[in-house]
Amino acid sequence: MQRMVFPTIAAMVVVALAVLLLSIGARSPYTHANLMPRFDPSYVRTSLAFVGSPAAGHPVEARVELSETHDQIDRGKVLLIRQSCAACHGLEGRGGIVGPPIIGFDAADLRAKTDRGPGGMPAYASGALEDADLEAIAAFLKSLAAPTTK
Repeated sequence: MQRMVFPTIAAMVVVALAVLLLSIGARSPYTHANLMPRFDPSYVRTSLAFVGSPAAGHPVEARVELSETHDQIDRGKVLLIRQSCAACHGLEGRGGIVGPPIIGFDAADLRAKTDRGPGGMPAYASGALEDADLEAIAAFLKSLAAPTTK
């Protein structure tokens, strides 16, 4: 009887940890929100935060201060990353593991998608994306869709 006490306790601890990890994974929006068949209104987009000084190897573009003097296409490229579009739709809007392609979208298409948050995509908060930002992102996406001449 005493020889079974330790294995029984160890088995109960393993089962309890497995249940805990599975329940955390099932309740976390970061593990299942993009796989849901419909939009979950309780899921909110978290903003990016940079802590400390820039380290070697970090993308400089994401920290670039944008001004109206920047080229529209360059602004769009930076904003695609900064606004977290690239995380799902890829660095060039050609689609990623989670998000479909958005290459060639115009500013009106982008506004409709970001305001609604179709499918598993969470909507952006009102005022989070200015029209000028969406126009710059659209200009970048359209520049990639345009045929190149060599």
